[in-house]
Amino acid sequence: MERMGSPVRHGGGMTQSTAKKTSGFVLAALLCTLLGSVVITAAQEDDRGTIQPAQARQALTLIHARCAVCHTTDLIVQQRLPADRWTVTVEKMMHWGADLSKDEAAVVLQFVTARYHSGAPDHLPSIEEELAMIAPAGGPHQGSEGPVSGVASRGAGLYAHNCQACHGEGASGGAGPKLARNTILKNEGAFWETVLHGRGPMPSWGAVLSHQEIADIHAWLATR
Repeated sequence: MERMGSPVRHGGGMTQSTAKKTSGFVLAALLCTLLGSVVITAAQEDDRGTIQPAQARQALTLIHARCAVCHTTDLIVQQRLPADRWTVTVEKMMHWGADLSKDEAAVVLQFVTARYHSGAPDHLPSIEEELAMIAPAGGPHQGSEGPVSGVASRGAGLYAHNCQACHGEGASGGAGPKLARNTILKNEGAFWETVLHGRGPMPSWGAVLSHQEIADIHAWLATR
């Protein structure tokens, strides 16, 4: 028979007082873990939002120009992948021939990891809509109403960066049609309509290229 006032012992020799203390420690540890998890998650979410507009525009332009050569940009927007999966995906695309330098791939990877993760909303704007939203002042569709004179020397670099992946080096053709001596160059209305709004498998470039840049590319193509 236990003496009056002696601590009540439970299985394993643990007293009621000790059991309460242990439960308190466990609860405190659990709360710390949960709070720490919330803080870490919040920090990760903040990190995901640190992409600056200039970086975002560069990444979006690269996705529009280089990734859309093989598949629609919607295929990217609908993904919700962790960082390691995005890393593997971008590396795989480069192995398969994506026209991206290592620096450009790093820009794209940083953007897609920050934008299309498991915590992202179900519905996000398309790549083209994103580009239109962050277009800088004086950018696409904000030129004069009159004709824009192109400069061929500038157009060469613009073509290489934006068009060559599809239309080939020197506009000689590739996944897209040959543009050198293409009859569309003599029909400026059709040329501008195609570049600005897209046609068939070619995406629209109105949110990526300014009127001046399109005119420069046209001027360079006219010399081929």
